[in-house]
This record gives sequence, structure tokens and C-alpha cells, in this order.
Amino acid sequence: MIEAYQNNEDLHRLTAALIADKSLDQVEKSERQAAKAVNFGLIYAMGAKGLAEYAYNNYGVQMSLKQAETFRKRYFEAYQGIARWHGAIKRRLPREMRTMGDRLRCWKDEPKLTELLNTPVQGTAADITKAALAKLPMALKGTGARLIGTVHDEILLEAPEDAAEQAAQILQQVMEQAGQRYLRKVPVKAEVAIALNWAEK
Repeated sequence: MIEAYQNNEDLHRLTAALIADKSLDQVEKSERQAAKAVNFGLIYAMGAKGLAEYAYNNYGVQMSLKQAETFRKRYFEAYQGIARWHGAIKRRLPREMRTMGDRLRCWKDEPKLTELLNTPVQGTAADITKAALAKLPMALKGTGARLIGTVHDEILLEAPEDAAEQAAQILQQVMEQAGQRYLRKVPVKAEVAIALNWAEK
């Protein structure tokens, strides 16, 4: 998976090829969509039933229980590092986990495996977002752009129309630099979009 990121491959297409047992150029749009559900669901140890429900509810992908079981099996065969990580966490079931930014999350009672796996992933995404937010005011100085809010790992700005391109470039650069601070083995790419109003976003 790291190699795919380093080679700028489409991870969802790669996963689709692996779980459908096809070559990359044979992967269809619907299979890539199913692979999105597989990638985002199985990283947190979702079971086959949960995966089928998640695929339908979040991606509109109908997946039988048997298909979900097959996809799950092939996913962990292909991405053995993830399987090992899940196994190590499952064996230890620690009461605390850290993000890559060294923030600590503790549980009073025994945590769910999904919570333990989610914390370093989503928590590190939050570390990256916070690092970018800390740098933005100075980086945007003189552009007239201002921070409006954040949604998960998304940062929202408003800028004068004539400074929108510049603000977008600054935002992208700041977010990518923040990501590289924590994710050194893989390239970090931030996507930016400019719209005249929030409805167009």
C-alpha cells in the first residue's frame, strides 16, 4: 500500500483489481466504488456484515454477505501489513493509543478494536489539520483570505475573488507541508477547489 502511494497509484483502483482478481485496466467504475468502501471500512477491522451495510449506506454499492467475506479475505491477503497491525492491536488491547503527533487517547473501560484502530488514523489526520491551521494565518497574510471553518480534514476559506487562486495555492502548500511533517514515507496531496458560493462547493 505504501508503494502504491509512493508511485502515485489510484489506491481504490488497485484494491478493486486485487479483490476482483483483475488487471488494473479491467477495473470498472462500479468496482472502484466498491473498493472505496473496502478501503475505508476494513482499515478499521469492519466485519463482512458491517462492510456490506457500509458499502450500501455510504457508497450505494450492493454487496452480498458472501462477496463481502471474499473481499475481506482478499484485502487482508493483499495488504498483510494491515492484517499484522490489526492482529498486534487485537492481542494487546491497550487502554491507550497515540497519534503520530503524540496526542494520547485513554479508555477507562476496555475499548473496542475499531476505536483502537481508528485513533492513530483519524487522530493523525486531526494532527495534520491542526498543524496546517496553526500555520495558515501567517501564510495568508496580505491575501484578504480568512478561515471560515473545518470539517474533518477539510479547511474552508473565504477570499476576495482576485486573491482566490493565491489563497488556494497557499492552503494546498500549507496542508501538504503539515502532512509531510507526520507522513514521511508517503506523498501527501491536498485537493483544493474554488467556488463562488458554498452551494457550488
